[in-house]
Amino acid sequence: MNSQSPLPNNEIARLNALRQYQILDTAPEKVFDDFTFLAAQICDTPIALISLMDGSRQWFKSKVGLTVNETSRDVAFCAYSILQQKPLVVRNALADRRFATNPLVTSDPNIRFYAGAPLITSDGFAIGTLCVIDLVPRDLSPEQVEGLRVLSDQVMAQFELRRNVITMSRTVIQRQQAAAELRHQHEFIEVLYRQGEDKARRGDYQGAIADFSQFLQIYPKGIKAYYSRGLARQNLGDYKGAMTDFDLYLKFNPNDAEARSNRGLMRSQLGDYKGAIADYSQAMSINPDYAVADSEQVFSELENKPEVSVNYTQSLQLNPTNPKVYTDVELEDDRGVIEDYTQPFGLNLDHAKAYISRGNARYEIEDYDGAIEDYTQSLQLNPNDAEAYLSRANARSKLKDFNGAIEDYTKFIEFNPHDANAYIRRGNARSKAKDHNGAREDYKRVWSKKLSQLPKLPSANN
Repeated sequence: MNSQSPLPNNEIARLNALRQYQILDTAPEKVFDDFTFLAAQICDTPIALISLMDGSRQWFKSKVGLTVNETSRDVAFCAYSILQQKPLVVRNALADRRFATNPLVTSDPNIRFYAGAPLITSDGFAIGTLCVIDLVPRDLSPEQVEGLRVLSDQVMAQFELRRNVITMSRTVIQRQQAAAELRHQHEFIEVLYRQGEDKARRGDYQGAIADFSQFLQIYPKGIKAYYSRGLARQNLGDYKGAMTDFDLYLKFNPNDAEARSNRGLMRSQLGDYKGAIADYSQAMSINPDYAVADSEQVFSELENKPEVSVNYTQSLQLNPTNPKVYTDVELEDDRGVIEDYTQPFGLNLDHAKAYISRGNARYEIEDYDGAIEDYTQSLQLNPNDAEAYLSRANARSKLKDFNGAIEDYTKFIEFNPHDANAYIRRGNARSKAKDHNGAREDYKRVWSKKLSQLPKLPSANN
């Protein structure tokens, strides 16, 4: 015979198919030993093998009648079996020119008879054989050949099952590894977020922003981090950056009343009072029990303006609650929004504060009628709010309702009888209302108080 056995035309692909089964050099298994036993019984031969053809050898997964585990591919009868799709039967090897000089024929074990059914994969690759061998020339009946073929199909079915189990196991392991990696990643990003929150609580807002930014870079869907980063930016005075973060947060949480209120706060700090009114109104529309928070902070920048000399700190003394807030949504900034989002607030002090906040914003954009309406609503809920009277008085003065302003200044003075500025304002209103005597009384009271506070001059005797 030739020194080398022939190769299939698809040898590279065939070897790749063989390796997918991961069965070469594995331990014996009873299921395959049963097949070789049956093959030997059906064909009445002393030797039966399950042979797999590697690149340079034939390796026996199971064997009956032999002790060796493999042979060189060049002497393997099976190297010829894998060239075809049906069983190969060699009745007398000495009479077959392919095998007559084969060392397995001319010397131990002195093979004379061979029949091999190829093991064919679902893709059509012959990766080995189920074969039987005898030491004397002989033949098989058609029934025996068919039985050998059927058994080879069953051997291949076991290989397929084995491969599927391996694939499933690998898939399970990969999923477990992926899940473990995902858990590790989630733990890592959660630590980043918690670390950012901790830094924010300690006042390290720059560090918190860095942590929240890294968190969002790894996990862009972590919407809560936009809110937290926005709060940190707000505390650093980066109001535009904070607005951007609050906008992103509220795109996914459009019904967060506190968030809308907080955007109102930011808009007030940026001078966008119309937008602030829209946000405050929407917050109260979403949750009628929600009060606009941090009014003192929102309007503290207005306290030094002469046309709005209102002490907002005092207006909060009756209800010092300051809930934590978030922010952002897209609302148009015009006066129509004020009416569209105005809702009944209920009878409590929190709602009174909400009206005060919106009234202050309306005052700032010169919507004095709207401001008076909100101050009036606030006073109906809390008639003891001195600052609400003062704020309404200022708004009424702007609309030249001097008699109404006088009434409100008078109510404010009842609560603050020593407030000189209130007397001056009431005096101005009385003057414009042609009540000159009343105006003189208010001015005289102020000057008398100021004169009484001047240091006494030394007497002539001293």
